[in-house]
Amino acid sequence: MPFRLARGVERIDADGSPMLFNTRTGAYFALNDSAATALDALLGHGEVEGAAALIDTYGIPEDRAAADVRNLTATLTGHRLLEGR
Repeated sequence: MPFRLARGVERIDADGSPMLFNTRTGAYFALNDSAATALDALLGHGEVEGAAALIDTYGIPEDRAAADVRNLTATLTGHRLLEGR
């Protein structure tokens, strides 16, 4: 399933740290580098591309990458920062 940032959410870098900013609430959500890598690949695509980006960038096993991306999408959708198209 393709993903996009929820309405009012922006992907920003604050002093070199990747974050999501909810313009409607003023809340920031910090991302670590691997979450930012997966998110950038997820946007406009799906979990497969997010996992592939983690595998390519960090050399982690496929099952771990897939689990990490599932956890990321669940967390971000739970916070209403990410949505499927």
